Amino acid sequence: MIFAEDMSPPKNGRGCWTCKERKVACDRQSPRCRACVSSGRICKGYGVRLSWPHKNDRKRAMVAASRTRSDVALLSSSELVNVFSSDIERLSKIYGRTKSRRWAEATAFTDPFLARNPSWTPTTLVDVEADLFSYYHNIVSAVLTSMNDPLMRNLVLRMCFSDGTSAATAIIYSICALASMHRRDCLNAQIYRHKAIKAVSISASQSIVSTMDTLRHLVAMNLMVLFETLASYDSRREWGYNICYVKNTSIARYATDQMHTGDSALVLHWVYYFDVISKFSVKHQMHSPQSSIECAKQFQLTEAAMNSTDDTSIVPTLGCSLEVWHAISTLMHILLNSMDDDEGPPPEALSKVERRLKYAKQVIKVEELDKIQQTLDIAELWRLAGLIYLHRAGYNATTASASLQALTESASAVLTRLYTCERTFPLFIVACEARTDVQRATVLSLIDVTRSFYTPTNITRVHRFIERFWALDDLDVGQETTYSEKLTAVMSTGYALPAFV
Repeated sequence: MIFAEDMSPPKNGRGCWTCKERKVACDRQSPRCRACVSSGRICKGYGVRLSWPHKNDRKRAMVAASRTRSDVALLSSSELVNVFSSDIERLSKIYGRTKSRRWAEATAFTDPFLARNPSWTPTTLVDVEADLFSYYHNIVSAVLTSMNDPLMRNLVLRMCFSDGTSAATAIIYSICALASMHRRDCLNAQIYRHKAIKAVSISASQSIVSTMDTLRHLVAMNLMVLFETLASYDSRREWGYNICYVKNTSIARYATDQMHTGDSALVLHWVYYFDVISKFSVKHQMHSPQSSIECAKQFQLTEAAMNSTDDTSIVPTLGCSLEVWHAISTLMHILLNSMDDDEGPPPEALSKVERRLKYAKQVIKVEELDKIQQTLDIAELWRLAGLIYLHRAGYNATTASASLQALTESASAVLTRLYTCERTFPLFIVACEARTDVQRATVLSLIDVTRSFYTPTNITRVHRFIERFWALDDLDVGQETTYSEKLTAVMSTGYALPAFV
């Protein structure tokens, strides 16, 4: 016999969620409790659900106790400096070479030598392809500094296919080497590089070398100069060697007492560009061999380039006018020749260069150039960078100099207007004067955008130099080292000549 009480629905082990929230007794009937049914409420059942404690439920809340602040007042003068131990080691070496050794004596410790990471080299991605030349023409030439000029690109193409001489073949091999390196095909890039150099050597060894073949030699070796800057983030020794070869060949080719026009002028300006850039690198590379120093001191190429009827128009290969470029070249020449002079560069010579830079005019030929405002801003950045470097390396101006601060503010304003800046030399000079977070953020943002548009090797190399200079400048609170000493320390981390293109 079954009794009525045995027919009652089964009960759950705990009350429903509705009764729990109401904090009333639950009859625990399934599937819905009678208390909820009789009161007309929705029974939320007996299943498992996620729940969080109420705000004031201290019994169930797992809240960490609020942190008590230290009574020790923070030092408002304290600043964080983003440096590596190698930066401290580098600054210590500078102090050790100066007459004042107070800092070195006060810090009685020796930093261990830090092994650098191996040089970055692109890995093989694809095999050699038949369209290397087309790839160079459509892709590579547009992103190479000093080559992204239609006149220069057309000149190179014309020289390749005008005849089948060894000099023309050397240019073709150089182009294939650049295209292969840009595609990260290192094996074939090196093969084409050796073929290009061999072709130049064979052509130059002939008993009679035509004027056009000499120009082809210069173009092929200039392409090799660009190749070395792409091959590694760290500069390679061949960069400086190739520039010296090109410079010496140009000195023999270009007379200083006559005017050069047409294709001859285009090649001359291209060689002149690398000549001036390398003077700066030789000046601040502690390990520069004597042969490189003697090569950099030669002034005949500047004299040959001065024979121009138009010094105010912006030259696309240079990024500024010949007037500004001549002044920067003269400044480099003055500083190079006074490296071993205890009295420093002659003030009257520096004043003359300063006047040339200060009142230099730069105009743009609208029919030849695009991106008008960008071109004008880059040219102005060159002029301001020349003045900043003159004040810092020539006059030994400190950061407190009113003239230097005015130049820095003007240059910083130019940087804010630029979308990209592939000219690494003026960018480096101006960026070294950035001391506020806003100024440095502007520089880093510009570098990031530029890296996405142009070959990353060159801009990344200069990015490292900039950050290392900032580190030394932040560490040297008392300004016990000079501007030139810091530049030399930063640019001498390797044994090869630093590349700025």
